[in-house]
Amino acid sequence: MLLSLGLVVSSLAGCIESAETANVLVDDLGRPVRFEEPAQTIVSLGPSITEILFALDLGDRVVGVTDYCDYPEEAQSITKVGAPFPGFSTETILDLEPDLVLSLAGSVVQQLENAEANVVVLHPTNIYGIYRDIELVGHLTGKEKEAVALLDSMKKRVEDIVAKTSTATAKPSVFYEVDGSWNENKPWTAGYGTFQDSLINLAGGASIAAGRSGWYEMSVEEILDADPDILILEDYQFGVTPESVAGRSAWARLPAVTRGSIYPIEDPNLTSRPGPRIVEGLEMLARMIHPELFGE
Repeated sequence: MLLSLGLVVSSLAGCIESAETANVLVDDLGRPVRFEEPAQTIVSLGPSITEILFALDLGDRVVGVTDYCDYPEEAQSITKVGAPFPGFSTETILDLEPDLVLSLAGSVVQQLENAEANVVVLHPTNIYGIYRDIELVGHLTGKEKEAVALLDSMKKRVEDIVAKTSTATAKPSVFYEVDGSWNENKPWTAGYGTFQDSLINLAGGASIAAGRSGWYEMSVEEILDADPDILILEDYQFGVTPESVAGRSAWARLPAVTRGSIYPIEDPNLTSRPGPRIVEGLEMLARMIHPELFGE
């Protein structure tokens, strides 16, 4: 499902670019955004969207969030409206009478629009898309100055990281394990077009999974053939550790395993949520991939 959503957004990239050239605000599905006054009551249908709203000092206008919106802590006390799985409660959302619903792409968008809700889709595919969405939220809420300040800070941090990693003499190859807890010999990974792949590139690495797009299962034979320099574990959240990976019989002959070049991601939200904290995820990956450049 994640892959299909990514393809939908990618297929509309040309439409978005054309609309923006004409100075018309559009969302991430290329649809015109209409608003007369800054939104005062907002429902967020994505943890990353909630983080953007709070980063722009809009927490007091947020009246509904998903079951998974856990950051910042203040978001946990806001009315919950469900989640993509098993589903959102459109009745709860509509009862909150929001003048703006910010949503990831999904079937709930059409359901709410059928009920005449004002829905704007924020579904970026890379860090630059996050920049654009923060700017758009600033416009929709009258927080343009705050959006500019946040973007300036984020861009400066990214530029500082890239300035360092661009001096590296080599780009270490990386296997990024999204989930190997179910099948250690065919773990899920992040290919071309995913946030993780984009971050790995910015951090000065080269993903061995970039030959295919989206999230997919990669066989241990493919991993052994690629012989990655570094293993990064997003599935640390599921109990997968460097020690458990080193104990996988088929993985024992990987030089990265024998060298101990296995790094767990303790907070996967930093690399998987397309919000302001994605910069922290980039900094973390850069330190894993190029410790020699960051004094670690």
